Amino acid sequence: MFNQKLPGFLIAFLLLVLFAHPAAPQQPTEPVAFGKLIEISIAAPSLKGNLLGDPAEQNVTIYLPPSYDASPSKRYPTVYLLHPFGGSNKTWANGDQRGVNVPIQSALNALMSSSKIREMIVVAPNGKNAYNGSLYTNSAVTGNWEDYIYRDVVAYVDGNFRTLSRAWSRGIAGHSMGGFGAISIAMKHPDVFGALYALSPCCLGMEGDFNEANPAWKRAGNLATKDQLPKEWKSSDDFYTNVFVALSAAFSPNSGRAPFYADLLYREQEGKLERNDAVYAKWKSKMPLYLVDDYKQNLLSLRGIFIDYGQKEEFSHVRIASTLFSKALAERSIPHGFEIYEGGTHISKIKERMETRVFQFFSDKLDFSNQ
Repeated sequence: MFNQKLPGFLIAFLLLVLFAHPAAPQQPTEPVAFGKLIEISIAAPSLKGNLLGDPAEQNVTIYLPPSYDASPSKRYPTVYLLHPFGGSNKTWANGDQRGVNVPIQSALNALMSSSKIREMIVVAPNGKNAYNGSLYTNSAVTGNWEDYIYRDVVAYVDGNFRTLSRAWSRGIAGHSMGGFGAISIAMKHPDVFGALYALSPCCLGMEGDFNEANPAWKRAGNLATKDQLPKEWKSSDDFYTNVFVALSAAFSPNSGRAPFYADLLYREQEGKLERNDAVYAKWKSKMPLYLVDDYKQNLLSLRGIFIDYGQKEEFSHVRIASTLFSKALAERSIPHGFEIYEGGTHISKIKERMETRVFQFFSDKLDFSNQ
């Protein structure tokens, strides 16, 4: 759910030169420059002291465009790319075992070398914690992951790489859990991020498979120790049990409630599941579908908003809440793009969407002027 390569005109040109000037020696063609991918570890003061024991130092993968080393005076826009649940910053480098496989280095090299998009720096921070996903949100239990992204990571990247350090030259995107993070962070911090793209965003609202009919709520409520949390997802029940614990720690943290330090949305009472209304209110306060009015002016100030999901999306809450979120934006005259694309499941066409939609979106929307 939250988580899943030269042009013919060059040949024609060389032949023309050869036959027009047969006596002239053939000149070597210029080598094509490619960008590079690096992984670094940076301080994460926003995560210090979290109750899960996650380190206050996190890995970040960064793509530097082809001209970065050869043009030392040039500065670049940045796109922050957030991974899905169960993934990590490595998801965007070489894929992961959860099924998402989007090697951004080869994709960006191909797009930039063919001039389909303009050169940009792409930053992929880690958002995985002890529960497999931080939801990129602030929590008294899991740590302040929202602050880590928009404050710690952005400050480090701007301080150590040649970026255009302004909101209208910064974009944020993500898939599933990352899509939720992109929307949530951009709508709260338009002074940091000027455009957003969310692919199959999870958790936008309390819809579909989040309700009490999901049997994983009961299983999550019966867990007695952290060791009982599924380490491998052999079934949808395993997956949702893990997700519900992670969401609860992020959205309704409770430092006094061992072993997971969280209050669940549904609890068993006399053999029946009942909704905890206080927790429900906390969850809604984190979900973008219910916050559009609160952040309307912020959303209006963004240079671009785009949300999509696949026609065969498996997770009902993604389908329902994404559609409702787009409707809420439209009703308030907030410009945005929304697409249900043909044939896609939750992960099957993410690579294609990144290559044909996402990077092009930011190439069009961000400010590339070196001023």
